[in-house]
Amino acid sequence: MKFMHFKASCSYTALANLLELEGLDTEDDQIALDMGLPWIFAKDGDTYLAGPMLQGAKWFDLWLKPKGFAFREKTIKTEVLPETLQHSGPCMFGMQTPYGKHAVVFTGYDGYFHLLNPTYENSGEATELVMSAQELTAAVDSAVTIGCLRRAASNNVNLHAVWEASIPVLRQNVAEIAAFASTSHAPDAYMEALNRLFRPLLLDGITILELAGEITFSTQLRELQTALMRFMRTDRSGILAETLPVPVLRDLAQRYEQLIVNNQSKQNKQANH
Repeated sequence: MKFMHFKASCSYTALANLLELEGLDTEDDQIALDMGLPWIFAKDGDTYLAGPMLQGAKWFDLWLKPKGFAFREKTIKTEVLPETLQHSGPCMFGMQTPYGKHAVVFTGYDGYFHLLNPTYENSGEATELVMSAQELTAAVDSAVTIGCLRRAASNNVNLHAVWEASIPVLRQNVAEIAAFASTSHAPDAYMEALNRLFRPLLLDGITILELAGEITFSTQLRELQTALMRFMRTDRSGILAETLPVPVLRDLAQRYEQLIVNNQSKQNKQANH
Protein backbone atom coordinates (compact mmCIF):
# COMPACT_ATOMS: atom_id res chain seq x y z
CA MET A 1 0.00 0.00 0.00
CA LYS A 2 1.34 3.39 -1.05
CA PHE A 3 0.51 6.48 1.00
CA MET A 4 0.16 10.18 0.20
CA HIS A 5 3.21 12.42 0.67
CA PHE A 6 1.87 15.78 -0.48
CA LYS A 7 -1.45 17.61 -0.36
CA ALA A 8 -4.18 16.57 -2.81
CA SER A 9 -1.95 13.83 -4.24
CA CYS A 10 -4.61 11.10 -4.11
CA SER A 11 -4.54 10.49 -7.87
CA TYR A 12 -0.73 10.28 -7.92
CA THR A 13 -0.87 7.93 -4.92
CA ALA A 14 -3.48 5.86 -6.73
CA LEU A 15 -1.12 5.68 -9.71
CA ALA A 16 1.72 4.53 -7.44
CA ASN A 17 -0.56 1.80 -6.08
CA LEU A 18 -1.46 0.66 -9.60
CA LEU A 19 2.25 0.54 -10.45
CA GLU A 20 2.98 -1.49 -7.32
CA LEU A 21 0.42 -4.07 -8.48
CA GLU A 22 2.41 -4.20 -11.75
CA GLY A 23 5.66 -4.80 -9.86
CA LEU A 24 7.09 -1.27 -10.09
CA ASP A 25 7.89 0.31 -6.74
CA THR A 26 7.55 4.10 -6.61
CA GLU A 27 5.81 6.87 -4.63
CA ASP A 28 3.54 9.80 -5.46
CA ASP A 29 6.23 12.40 -4.68
CA GLN A 30 8.85 10.53 -6.71
CA ILE A 31 6.55 10.52 -9.75
CA ALA A 32 5.81 14.23 -9.33
CA LEU A 33 9.46 15.23 -9.01
CA ASP A 34 10.70 12.95 -11.80
CA MET A 35 8.26 14.50 -14.28
CA GLY A 36 9.03 18.04 -13.12
CA LEU A 37 5.48 18.62 -11.89
CA PRO A 38 6.48 21.76 -9.92
CA TRP A 39 7.46 23.40 -13.22
CA ILE A 40 4.29 22.67 -15.20
CA PHE A 41 1.35 25.02 -15.75
CA ALA A 42 -1.49 24.26 -18.13
CA LYS A 43 -4.88 25.55 -19.16
CA ASP A 44 -8.05 23.56 -19.78
CA GLY A 45 -10.71 25.80 -21.31
CA ASP A 46 -10.71 28.88 -19.08
CA THR A 47 -9.32 27.03 -16.05
CA TYR A 48 -5.65 27.10 -15.08
CA LEU A 49 -4.05 23.96 -13.67
CA ALA A 50 -0.87 23.11 -11.78
CA GLY A 51 0.47 20.53 -9.34
CA PRO A 52 -1.76 17.60 -8.35
CA MET A 53 -4.63 18.86 -10.53
CA LEU A 54 -2.54 17.84 -13.57
CA GLN A 55 -3.81 14.29 -13.62
CA GLY A 56 -5.03 11.73 -16.12
CA ALA A 57 -3.44 10.16 -19.17
CA LYS A 58 -2.03 13.37 -20.67
CA TRP A 59 0.04 14.06 -17.57
CA PHE A 60 0.63 10.59 -16.10
CA ASP A 61 2.08 9.44 -19.43
CA LEU A 62 4.90 11.98 -19.07
CA TRP A 63 6.24 9.67 -16.37
CA LEU A 64 4.83 6.36 -17.57
CA LYS A 65 5.94 6.25 -21.22
CA PRO A 66 9.70 6.09 -20.55
CA LYS A 67 8.96 3.24 -18.09
CA GLY A 68 7.09 1.15 -20.66
CA PHE A 69 3.57 1.92 -19.44
CA ALA A 70 0.62 4.00 -20.63
CA PHE A 71 -2.50 5.20 -18.85
CA ARG A 72 -5.74 4.35 -20.61
CA GLU A 73 -9.03 6.05 -19.74
CA LYS A 74 -12.65 5.44 -20.62
CA THR A 75 -15.80 7.17 -19.42
CA ILE A 76 -18.85 5.07 -18.68
CA LYS A 77 -22.32 5.60 -17.25
CA THR A 78 -22.74 4.99 -13.54
CA GLU A 79 -25.25 2.17 -13.97
CA VAL A 80 -22.73 -0.02 -15.81
CA LEU A 81 -19.85 0.64 -13.39
CA PRO A 82 -20.37 -2.48 -11.21
CA GLU A 83 -20.52 -4.82 -14.21
CA THR A 84 -17.55 -3.10 -15.86
CA LEU A 85 -15.40 -3.46 -12.76
CA GLN A 86 -16.27 -7.14 -12.38
CA HIS A 87 -14.57 -7.72 -15.74
CA SER A 88 -11.72 -5.29 -15.18
CA GLY A 89 -8.27 -5.50 -13.74
CA PRO A 90 -7.04 -2.93 -11.20
CA CYS A 91 -8.00 0.62 -12.12
CA MET A 92 -8.62 4.04 -10.57
CA PHE A 93 -11.59 6.38 -10.60
CA GLY A 94 -12.98 9.23 -8.53
CA MET A 95 -15.73 8.75 -5.96
CA GLN A 96 -17.18 10.16 -2.77
CA THR A 97 -15.62 8.26 0.13
CA PRO A 98 -16.38 8.64 3.86
CA TYR A 99 -13.29 10.88 3.91
CA GLY A 100 -14.12 13.14 0.96
CA LYS A 101 -14.18 12.91 -2.81
CA HIS A 102 -10.97 11.59 -4.33
CA ALA A 103 -9.36 8.87 -6.42
CA VAL A 104 -9.57 5.24 -5.32
CA VAL A 105 -8.09 2.04 -6.74
CA PHE A 106 -10.28 -0.95 -7.54
CA THR A 107 -8.38 -4.16 -6.74
CA GLY A 108 -10.91 -6.98 -6.93
CA TYR A 109 -14.44 -8.31 -6.66
CA ASP A 110 -15.74 -11.20 -4.54
CA GLY A 111 -19.39 -10.22 -4.34
CA TYR A 112 -18.21 -6.89 -2.96
CA PHE A 113 -15.95 -4.30 -4.55
CA HIS A 114 -12.56 -3.86 -2.89
CA LEU A 115 -11.01 -0.40 -3.18
CA LEU A 116 -7.74 1.05 -1.93
CA ASN A 117 -8.26 4.44 -0.31
CA PRO A 118 -5.21 6.72 -0.84
CA THR A 119 -4.47 8.51 2.41
CA TYR A 120 -1.59 9.66 4.57
CA GLU A 121 0.12 6.99 6.62
CA ASN A 122 -1.29 6.85 10.17
CA SER A 123 -4.12 9.22 9.17
CA GLY A 124 -6.69 7.03 10.90
CA GLU A 125 -8.57 6.56 7.63
CA ALA A 126 -9.33 3.07 6.36
CA THR A 127 -6.86 2.01 3.69
CA GLU A 128 -9.41 -0.33 2.08
CA LEU A 129 -13.08 0.26 1.35
CA VAL A 130 -15.43 -2.67 0.74
CA MET A 131 -18.66 -1.73 -1.00
CA SER A 132 -21.76 -3.29 -2.50
CA ALA A 133 -22.84 -2.44 -6.02
CA GLN A 134 -25.55 -0.16 -4.63
CA GLU A 135 -23.11 1.67 -2.35
CA LEU A 136 -20.64 2.03 -5.19
CA THR A 137 -23.06 3.58 -7.68
CA ALA A 138 -24.40 5.94 -5.00
CA ALA A 139 -20.87 7.26 -4.40
CA VAL A 140 -19.94 8.27 -7.97
CA ASP A 141 -21.08 10.90 -10.46
CA SER A 142 -23.51 10.19 -13.31
CA ALA A 143 -20.52 9.39 -15.53
CA VAL A 144 -17.30 7.82 -14.31
CA THR A 145 -13.84 7.95 -15.90
CA ILE A 146 -11.87 4.76 -15.25
CA GLY A 147 -8.10 4.75 -15.67
CA CYS A 148 -6.00 1.59 -16.06
CA LEU A 149 -2.34 0.87 -16.73
CA ARG A 150 -1.25 -0.86 -19.90
CA ARG A 151 2.16 -2.14 -20.92
CA ALA A 152 3.48 -0.18 -23.87
CA ALA A 153 6.64 0.36 -25.86
CA SER A 154 9.08 2.55 -23.96
CA ASN A 155 9.16 6.07 -25.40
CA ASN A 156 11.10 9.14 -24.36
CA VAL A 157 9.12 12.27 -23.48
CA ASN A 158 10.27 15.84 -24.15
CA LEU A 159 9.72 17.30 -20.70
CA HIS A 160 11.65 20.44 -21.64
CA ALA A 161 8.97 21.33 -24.18
CA VAL A 162 6.29 20.87 -21.52
CA TRP A 163 8.15 23.12 -19.05
CA GLU A 164 8.79 25.72 -21.75
CA ALA A 165 5.12 25.82 -22.70
CA SER A 166 4.27 26.44 -19.05
CA ILE A 167 5.85 29.90 -18.96
CA PRO A 168 3.34 31.68 -21.26
CA VAL A 169 0.50 29.93 -19.42
CA LEU A 170 1.83 31.22 -16.10
CA ARG A 171 2.09 34.75 -17.54
CA GLN A 172 -1.47 34.58 -18.87
CA ASN A 173 -2.73 33.31 -15.52
CA VAL A 174 -1.16 36.25 -13.67
CA ALA A 175 -2.50 38.75 -16.22
CA GLU A 176 -6.03 37.39 -15.77
CA ILE A 177 -5.68 37.50 -11.98
CA ALA A 178 -4.55 41.14 -12.16
CA ALA A 179 -7.48 42.10 -14.39
CA PHE A 180 -9.97 40.21 -12.24
CA ALA A 181 -8.64 41.69 -8.99
CA SER A 182 -8.84 45.26 -10.26
CA THR A 183 -12.65 45.38 -10.53
CA SER A 184 -15.55 44.39 -8.29
CA HIS A 185 -17.61 41.26 -8.90
CA ALA A 186 -20.61 39.46 -7.50
CA PRO A 187 -19.68 37.45 -4.36
CA ASP A 188 -20.23 34.13 -6.13
CA ALA A 189 -17.83 35.13 -8.91
CA TYR A 190 -14.96 35.15 -6.43
CA MET A 191 -15.77 31.62 -5.34
CA GLU A 192 -15.80 30.47 -8.96
CA ALA A 193 -12.49 32.23 -9.62
CA LEU A 194 -10.84 30.60 -6.62
CA ASN A 195 -10.42 27.31 -8.47
CA ARG A 196 -10.36 28.67 -12.01
CA LEU A 197 -7.76 31.42 -11.57
CA PHE A 198 -6.11 31.32 -8.17
CA ARG A 199 -5.61 27.65 -7.46
CA PRO A 200 -2.46 27.06 -9.56
CA LEU A 201 -0.29 29.74 -7.93
CA LEU A 202 -1.80 30.30 -4.51
CA LEU A 203 -3.00 26.79 -3.63
CA ASP A 204 -1.45 23.99 -5.71
CA GLY A 205 1.63 26.04 -6.59
CA ILE A 206 2.54 26.36 -2.93
CA THR A 207 2.09 22.64 -2.28
CA ILE A 208 4.25 21.59 -5.20
CA LEU A 209 6.99 24.17 -4.50
CA GLU A 210 7.29 22.79 -0.98
CA LEU A 211 7.69 19.33 -2.48
CA ALA A 212 10.53 20.69 -4.65
CA GLY A 213 12.26 22.12 -1.58
CA GLU A 214 11.57 25.78 -2.46
CA ILE A 215 10.50 26.58 1.08
CA THR A 216 11.41 30.28 1.22
CA PHE A 217 9.65 31.01 -2.06
CA SER A 218 6.58 28.98 -1.14
CA THR A 219 6.37 30.88 2.17
CA GLN A 220 6.22 34.16 0.26
CA LEU A 221 3.40 32.82 -1.91
CA ARG A 222 1.64 31.61 1.22
CA GLU A 223 1.53 35.21 2.48
CA LEU A 224 -0.45 36.10 -0.64
CA GLN A 225 -2.65 33.07 -0.08
CA THR A 226 -3.40 34.41 3.41
CA ALA A 227 -4.38 37.78 1.93
CA LEU A 228 -6.62 36.09 -0.65
CA MET A 229 -8.38 33.94 1.94
CA ARG A 230 -8.82 36.93 4.24
CA PHE A 231 -10.79 38.60 1.46
CA MET A 232 -12.74 35.40 0.73
CA ARG A 233 -13.91 35.28 4.36
CA THR A 234 -15.51 38.72 4.02
CA ASP A 235 -18.78 39.52 2.22
CA ARG A 236 -16.62 39.90 -0.94
CA SER A 237 -18.19 43.23 -1.80
CA GLY A 238 -14.96 45.16 -2.37
CA ILE A 239 -12.12 45.06 -4.86
CA LEU A 240 -9.71 42.19 -4.33
CA ALA A 241 -6.63 44.23 -5.32
CA GLU A 242 -7.12 46.31 -2.18
CA THR A 243 -6.35 43.18 -0.12
CA LEU A 244 -4.22 41.08 -2.47
CA PRO A 245 -1.02 42.94 -3.54
CA VAL A 246 -1.01 42.24 -7.27
CA PRO A 247 2.45 43.84 -7.87
CA VAL A 248 3.93 41.39 -5.38
CA LEU A 249 2.17 38.53 -7.16
CA ARG A 250 3.65 39.68 -10.48
CA ASP A 251 7.15 39.76 -8.96
CA LEU A 252 6.79 36.29 -7.48
CA ALA A 253 5.42 34.92 -10.75
CA GLN A 254 8.52 36.24 -12.53
CA ARG A 255 10.65 34.43 -9.97
CA TYR A 256 8.62 31.28 -10.61
CA GLU A 257 9.40 31.63 -14.33
CA GLN A 258 13.08 31.82 -13.47
CA LEU A 259 12.80 28.66 -11.37
CA ILE A 260 11.34 26.87 -14.40
CA VAL A 261 14.24 28.10 -16.56
CA ASN A 262 16.76 27.13 -13.86
CA ASN A 263 15.30 23.64 -13.69
CA GLN A 264 15.67 23.25 -17.45
CA SER A 265 19.33 24.29 -17.23
CA LYS A 266 19.91 21.90 -14.35
CA GLN A 267 18.38 18.99 -16.26
CA ASN A 268 20.48 19.84 -19.35
CA LYS A 269 23.69 19.81 -17.32
CA GLN A 270 22.81 16.47 -15.74
CA ALA A 271 22.01 15.01 -19.18
CA ASN A 272 25.35 16.19 -20.56
CA HIS A 273 27.21 14.45 -17.77
